[in-house]
Amino acid sequence: MKLRRFALCCGLVLLTGCGSAWTKPGASRQDFYADQSICVDESQRPGGSVFINPLTGTPGQEWHTDSHRFAACMVDHGWSKSGG
Repeated sequence: MKLRRFALCCGLVLLTGCGSAWTKPGASRQDFYADQSICVDESQRPGGSVFINPLTGTPGQEWHTDSHRFAACMVDHGWSKSGG
């Protein structure tokens, strides 16, 4: 679970890009994180390799985030991309 969360954070950094931000008038940071979490869940799909975590011995699988689907979800939630 921690590995998936780490991969999710790395993917979000790539999704948000440098020099740009999601904006929504009147929205708080908590609003952003809530919508972002929903959109990440809706845009992820399993893919790639199945592996055994060497630290825990538990099986895992790579997850991929569809950036177009993520962006569409954020727009559906009232957010718009600004900057860069």
